[in-house]
Amino acid sequence: MSYNFPVKMFVISSKDGALKSFWKSFESSTYIPKDLDYSFLCASSSKELNQIFKEIENIEVDYKEPNWSMFIFLTDIESIQKYAVKMKLTRKEPTIVMRWWDILPNLEKTYKNRLLYNRYTGINLMPTKELYNTNAQVKGILRLDNPVLLDEVELLGDDASLKMMRHTLLGLTQPKRKDIFGNSKNSYGHIRLTVATHFYINQDNIETITTLLETYANYSKELLKHIQFVIVDDGSPIDYEIPKFDLNLTWIKIDRDIRWNQAGAKNLCMLYARSNNVVISDVDHIFPEHTLKWLSSRNISHRRFYKVYRKLSNGKIIKGHSNLFYLSRARWFELFGMDEEFSGAYGAEDFRFVKNFKNHGTIQSYIPKKYYCQIRDLDRDKSYHSLVRDLSFNTSVDTRKRMEADYFGADYGHSRSMFNYTWHILVDYETSSAVIPIIDRTWRPRWWFRQLASYICSC
Repeated sequence: MSYNFPVKMFVISSKDGALKSFWKSFESSTYIPKDLDYSFLCASSSKELNQIFKEIENIEVDYKEPNWSMFIFLTDIESIQKYAVKMKLTRKEPTIVMRWWDILPNLEKTYKNRLLYNRYTGINLMPTKELYNTNAQVKGILRLDNPVLLDEVELLGDDASLKMMRHTLLGLTQPKRKDIFGNSKNSYGHIRLTVATHFYINQDNIETITTLLETYANYSKELLKHIQFVIVDDGSPIDYEIPKFDLNLTWIKIDRDIRWNQAGAKNLCMLYARSNNVVISDVDHIFPEHTLKWLSSRNISHRRFYKVYRKLSNGKIIKGHSNLFYLSRARWFELFGMDEEFSGAYGAEDFRFVKNFKNHGTIQSYIPKKYYCQIRDLDRDKSYHSLVRDLSFNTSVDTRKRMEADYFGADYGHSRSMFNYTWHILVDYETSSAVIPIIDRTWRPRWWFRQLASYICSC
């Protein structure tokens, strides 16, 4: 399940304003989001406003991490808008301010007004196109930013204002949704690590893959919320069904059976990775739970990539495999990933990949030995492949690429050829566990340190 926001909405209208009649129509319509937790209040005097403020403050103390709630204010009353902005600035939890306008205000271009009406007001709602167009053309006074036109008749037809309000509220509160045009939307900010692998099986079954995922599915639910598994079927010529796993799982199949297309399969794994931290390996390796926990807790360095020690069934720790890396997705694509000129014959693509990374100044090292992977015992007669391993076909290509890099520099030695095939997604599962983000109000102020780090490490 995508991350979500627990929401409490306050609609506070003047007793004679258009917002009141609009909201009454909206809440009785089929367009109001079913799970929207809201309170609708009217006020006409300072006494009633003060009572509303007290009610909101009393509600607020009920929400504490991890069960925090995002507040959304929709109002046509300026004092409520100012109160909501004050709460946005002082409250630990997220707060979004929406202002409804029946008439455009005549505001001076002061710093205070810019903060109140534009910077800290997330949405300025305008019920008519005339109001919207007038705001866009104002001169000499403050123009309202973040405008939303409700009366989108040309795009939405009947009930345009109600549809647009639904679209606005879902856009604010539900990263995973279907928008007003029927398009599926999702966000994956909670994914911290992608575990990627690929396979080609031309024998009896795909138990090699299903048993791997069954093991992963038994790991901690809290850990699995933040890990995505990417499986690429490299054109296997057998039929199979994919079981349902309680994992964030993306399973893709390459349409064409290209012999030894490991470079292409790995590039496709990286294309669908939803985190920058990626560990990619062949199917004969599995990562213990404590290793995945450690890998998912780090922000990988852009200019480093790592090998992983392997543990045998007898407990002995050995060096990593040439096809097993922990690295940055961004760096992968910056340097054009695996060279698909090697596809069609066995070998050399992994070795040349490492050389290309090093030629561009990327440092290779090992992660700590205690965070190992384990070598799996596979049924190579029923759930594997029978391709012939012969390096002869790629030796000349590899030799030419080495020569190019030696004589012409780092920009050579790689064909920059990627995705020379078509593919389709077989399944795209999400875990059943909802993810509520952890609040970090100090992240934004720390931008000075991030800028400083960029200047120091300008490369």
